[in-house]
Amino acid sequence: MEFTLDLKQDLKLILTQEMKLSLNVLEMSVNDLEKFILKEKELNPLIEVDFSNKFNKKSSNDDEDFSPLELAHKEESLIDYLEEQLGYLSLSKNLKFLCSYIINNLDKRGYLPLSKKEIKNFTGFSLKDTEEALKIVKNFEPIGICASNLEECLIIQLHKKNINDMILENLIKYFLIELSEGKNKEICRKLKISEEKLKEYLDEIRKLNPIPARGFYMGDNINFIIPEAEIKKVGEKYIVSILEENLPKIKIKSIKNEENRNFYNSAINLINFIEKRRETLKNILELILEKQYDFFSKKDGKLKKFTSKEAAEILNLHQSTISRAIKNKYILSDKGILRIKDLFVLNGLKEEICELIEEVILNEDREKPYTDQYISEYLENKGISIARRTVAKYREELGIKPTSKRRIKGI
Repeated sequence: MEFTLDLKQDLKLILTQEMKLSLNVLEMSVNDLEKFILKEKELNPLIEVDFSNKFNKKSSNDDEDFSPLELAHKEESLIDYLEEQLGYLSLSKNLKFLCSYIINNLDKRGYLPLSKKEIKNFTGFSLKDTEEALKIVKNFEPIGICASNLEECLIIQLHKKNINDMILENLIKYFLIELSEGKNKEICRKLKISEEKLKEYLDEIRKLNPIPARGFYMGDNINFIIPEAEIKKVGEKYIVSILEENLPKIKIKSIKNEENRNFYNSAINLINFIEKRRETLKNILELILEKQYDFFSKKDGKLKKFTSKEAAEILNLHQSTISRAIKNKYILSDKGILRIKDLFVLNGLKEEICELIEEVILNEDREKPYTDQYISEYLENKGISIARRTVAKYREELGIKPTSKRRIKGI
């Protein structure tokens, strides 16, 4: 009885490990999966990787010695550079882990897309430790790394240069859009500065680097988006075509003795997981195409309400599986390269409301910014009934600060 019970527990553990690897493969982008395959090749002597289709089609490099490993190395160089700086510091095990977690979650620009609360929830560490880790990484080179957005990135660089000018910071925080639109006179009026002073500020801003990761893995030949599939017209209808050539092909060497059996099984599992990833993604995309057919087939087609929850129910998958399958993945279409996630629409009315909220706030007087209650009443006058709490929720989702944080002080 005890032997049977132990045996079942062992089998359950093995299945859990396989399922975890399968889910990890499902979640990987093309670039991440390619790097994962390369690492598996180093560990497994039976795996051979064929890049001929991928690089014959995509690479413009004429050097016969060109290797795909060069791309993987360059893409990882920023993380290596930051991890190296981290290694010089004498930190507690918890802080070192948190710093490494933050570094490995930076996006392609070098920004951190996670909030303090999300990092705290994902890692289980305290908010105090999380804030300390963020402070540490933000002091690393290149300056501006780990910022949450463009405004913070530029202000970090100002502080590193010992420039503490509140008017300049407010110009960056609240008027970058107006600056890009050339509304200089309006900016001068609101900030109560001369056009000559504004020109000085502009010269200072132009010296700052909006993409701190540039020079590491942001090169034109490295940091390109690789679409997973294409939605294209064939004859009279649109179809989904998985772009098989965007991934290297895996081949398995023959087994010479039983000692290689584990390596062989591991290689077979990897191929099966990649095939399952392809099938899951294709099923999701075919369903998206069915639900959003007008968007792809008509020049002025609009996306309709269709959620990942609905897709999960139709395909008999868990909603988290849908989220993993579409994470950081793109498709090619007549309308350009599209992020798959954006093809799901939670609520068409919500999108319209968010656009109105953003438009109202962008046109407000920064000395007297609108309250959520005012925006609620403004929308009510336009025939859209929405509570103040809902306005606040949508505003936060848009990344717009509350009234008190948008108000310009000391000007």
